[in-house]
Amino acid sequence: MESKSLPYEKHLKYLGYILDPEILSNKHIDYVINKSRKRLDLLKYIAGRDWGADADTLRLTYTSLIRPVLEYGSQIYFSAPRTNLAKLDRVQSSAARIITGMRHSCPTDLVLFEADIMPLDLRRKLLLSKYFCKLYSYGDYNRTSAYLITWTNRHRLKRDSRFSRMQAMDLLDQDVEEHFLKNVFNPQEGLPRVHLKPEMGTHTSKNQDPPEYLRQLALEIINKIPAAAMQIYTDGSKDDRNSCGSGIFIKAPNCSHNIKIRNPDLCSVFRSELIAIDEAFRIISQDGDIF
Repeated sequence: MESKSLPYEKHLKYLGYILDPEILSNKHIDYVINKSRKRLDLLKYIAGRDWGADADTLRLTYTSLIRPVLEYGSQIYFSAPRTNLAKLDRVQSSAARIITGMRHSCPTDLVLFEADIMPLDLRRKLLLSKYFCKLYSYGDYNRTSAYLITWTNRHRLKRDSRFSRMQAMDLLDQDVEEHFLKNVFNPQEGLPRVHLKPEMGTHTSKNQDPPEYLRQLALEIINKIPAAAMQIYTDGSKDDRNSCGSGIFIKAPNCSHNIKIRNPDLCSVFRSELIAIDEAFRIISQDGDIF
């Protein structure tokens, strides 16, 4: 390139993953272990005997700073030799002993149980299953997904591939919700007979203005809606106990709907809003007089 010869790099680092021609992931696993052990020293430091952090803080530190490093690229090195994967397990075992303060003579399974940490092999299966299910949900819109859907294991020498492991361990759940990567309509054009007005005529502040004043402004806008129009109100909320729910109120000239949905605990407010909007669209789509 530009009269200069490019150097040959056998182990190239791409998107944080070190590639190797043999696809054994040796170099990447060694890199991950060295990086994790440096952070393991930080865990040892904050676990001082006299003033150190408690077990919950140490566990949170491990799951936030060290375990993501160990699991990065696990979908690729999942089929690596067991000797290489055992190196990663030893790093987590060391972290679990720091968290619990247990001796090296204690069994590893007991240490992980006391530290409330899932073994890495189970974590890798979980992450691989989530990856393949997400990839499968893309359908024919994604080239890799289309290959996964039609893939069959016909090569005797490639039984240890990622897809063959997925099939042997039954990690793919084909009953997954389809995910569209393309817009069903052009956002610049919008939908016919649908008008959006995201702003109010008067500048308001939810934290500073009284609720009565905000209610009055909202009623002024609502009263301007034509009587023949269909009004749809959605809301998603969460209380202090992480109980989440969605609410939908639909008012039409000939009918009305008032729906309450109990969402799973720890569901985000954003997802609760999406659930309410999706349910509202499902209801109005059953009425052929709308569109």
